[in-house]
Amino acid sequence: MGFKTEFNWALKLKPGQGLDEENLEVEKIYKFSKKEYRVYPVGIPIDLLNRNWEAVAKVVIIEFKNNDGRTEGKYKVVKIYEGREKEVLTNYWRENVKLIKQEEITDFSDVKVS
Repeated sequence: MGFKTEFNWALKLKPGQGLDEENLEVEKIYKFSKKEYRVYPVGIPIDLLNRNWEAVAKVVIIEFKNNDGRTEGKYKVVKIYEGREKEVLTNYWRENVKLIKQEEITDFSDVKVS
């Protein structure tokens, strides 16, 4: 017997899961909550992505726990992406999604990769 667990190397969030892009601040800690069980690297910088696979910030997962079919945790913003850096990182993540899905994607809103 077993259960499904995802290993995630980026934190992809929607507004209802703990992302408020307009009010993100460097060095501030935020909570997140996602359905299903996930494992994140703790203490290592990873990218924070929004629902459209846009790179928003570099964050460090402070802690997370899996319970009752959910993953809940905290992340600290260490850098907010802007300009060319944001564009390049967004293109990187979207290219990965296309390779995994093996299809051309023009609307990245809510595309799920698992």
